[in-house]
Amino acid sequence: KKQRHGSRRKHDDRRESAPAKHAPPRRLWSLAMLSDTPLAAIAITVLVYLRCAGNAFVFDDNEMIVLNRSIGDWAMVWRSFVSDSWWFRNPLRLPQSAYYRPFQDVWLAANYHLFGFAPPGWHLAIVAVHLIAVWLVFQIARELTDSRWTPIIAATLFGVLPIHAQAVVWPTAIPLPMSAVFELAAFLLFIRSERDGRATKILAPVFYAMALLSHESAVLLPLIIVAYVVLPALGSPADGNASAPVSWRERFVHAGIGAMPFLIELAIYLAIRLYVLGFISRLNISNAMTRTQEWLTIPSVLATYAMLLVAPWRAGPVHPVDIVSSAASREFYLPMLALIGLVVAAVVALWNDRRRIFYLFCAVWIAISLAPVMNLRAFTPIALIEDRYLYMASAAWCIAIAELAVSYLSTVEPSGRLLAAATAIVTMAYAGILFHVESFWHDEYALFSTCVERSPRSDLCHDRLGVALIQRGDTKSAEREFTISQEIRPEGGASLYHLGLVHVKMGRAEEALGELKRALAILHDAPPGAYIEYAKLADSVGKADERDDALRHAEKLPGGLKEAELGRAQLMIIHGDFAGAESSMRAAIARDPRNPDEWTLLGVSLSRQGRNDEALEAYQQSLRLKPDASLQRIVTQMRGGAVERSRPR
Repeated sequence: KKQRHGSRRKHDDRRESAPAKHAPPRRLWSLAMLSDTPLAAIAITVLVYLRCAGNAFVFDDNEMIVLNRSIGDWAMVWRSFVSDSWWFRNPLRLPQSAYYRPFQDVWLAANYHLFGFAPPGWHLAIVAVHLIAVWLVFQIARELTDSRWTPIIAATLFGVLPIHAQAVVWPTAIPLPMSAVFELAAFLLFIRSERDGRATKILAPVFYAMALLSHESAVLLPLIIVAYVVLPALGSPADGNASAPVSWRERFVHAGIGAMPFLIELAIYLAIRLYVLGFISRLNISNAMTRTQEWLTIPSVLATYAMLLVAPWRAGPVHPVDIVSSAASREFYLPMLALIGLVVAAVVALWNDRRRIFYLFCAVWIAISLAPVMNLRAFTPIALIEDRYLYMASAAWCIAIAELAVSYLSTVEPSGRLLAAATAIVTMAYAGILFHVESFWHDEYALFSTCVERSPRSDLCHDRLGVALIQRGDTKSAEREFTISQEIRPEGGASLYHLGLVHVKMGRAEEALGELKRALAILHDAPPGAYIEYAKLADSVGKADERDDALRHAEKLPGGLKEAELGRAQLMIIHGDFAGAESSMRAAIARDPRNPDEWTLLGVSLSRQGRNDEALEAYQQSLRLKPDASLQRIVTQMRGGAVERSRPR
């Protein structure tokens, strides 16, 4: 066998020997060239993911991108490092979430400045991140295995794995693939620095720091590094190196030294997280699960994740899971037995395999990557299982499956034709499934129709489908969905509030007023805008006292003074007092000229008075302060009308 350059391990018998001295040059289109680069995997991945370029913004995209008034400001960048990821929702009341992901907000700001509100650019940008991950999987597989074909097969499977759809076609899911790219880069550089003493050791910790600032699941990467160093035949220095650690004690010491820079970074990150958020981790207020129920539910969650890896055609936006309260429940012991059976079967099948340590490492990698999402009480009940949480773990899975396929099929059919055929069939099947799964995130209606179909007992899915139906103008169907949501969870204030808004559109004002009033009594954290809507409805039915009470209540909430002022101006416009609304907004702008909503409302009052040129100027100022797709359309129409009027007759 020919030894690799430097400290690389020796090739096994499956690797072809070096070409003869006078062998003809390798053709660019040869199979050998195909296996030496990840270009084929990248090309296939690009072709399949082009479909998502036609998708719209969905769910969190709307609040984090479309409705985010700070997305075009520099504050979106610098405040993201000193606040939680949702700080822009209400900067006066922090933290707004349990997430510290500065790079996510930086990514959103950068994408806005590049693409505005055009979804294709956002989708293609995240696909580009996924392609980097495909390349990294190829490179890591080259380092961990000796087969020529394992890297390209692993990279191709990773590229078109259907369970990646959620992480790649949903713009605000960027933290998982972004963090995974930085983790994979850090791990790859660490491997190379271990095997080649001349390789730089500083870049791996740099990438790890970037991973931590992208998603909190990166906290356990040091354990993957420790496992790589500790397990024999993986993290060993060059063959023949007398200083190579042999005993387990020496391996753990070497692993600790190697992981020390990462552990120091982790400590610094946790300190910053504690300072910014006020906590390291906290429970989700909508999750009533007890600690005992959490432990009893974990086997079911792990079994579902295992099923998604084995059968990725089950990919989708939701995976409902029953909360387990007893060890005697079949929802506990059946998944537990299935997991035990899976582990035993793998041990028996691979016990005599010369690469069993490699497969063990891949299993450890998968388990470590999934460990952070086993904190089930930190998630909403509908999000206990998410496809995107498998992104980092699936890299190890694809490498292991590719190596297993190469090892087995090469012995069955040495020429490699069977391996090529099997790889092509699986790739085409995965690509076809992925192409279909991308459609789930096409728009709000497609997403939540799928959610309702797969989780019919979720009040959230029915509520969000109702909102999507309102946007489509189907108020009757929306009313049905909100009613179902209320039946599932009578104490759900959001669905009751939305039901009231539907009844407003249907002309049932009195009924709607009662529903909004009950909803606001339930929603203790309702924003000022909700009370403004209630005030306008109360005004429309002649209940001035309730209108004024709602406005006064809104004023008491964080940021409510400005909201109430805007609400009163809107009421003036409704009652035809356009001059009064103009005067109110000009006074408000004099106090705070950087509020885009005040400029917009000033434009409305001016437009109603026939002063279109002044209105257009106010709208443009609003757009300079806060991007707004609907207002931009109004401005475009007004400009077109102005041009038409200026033409000679």
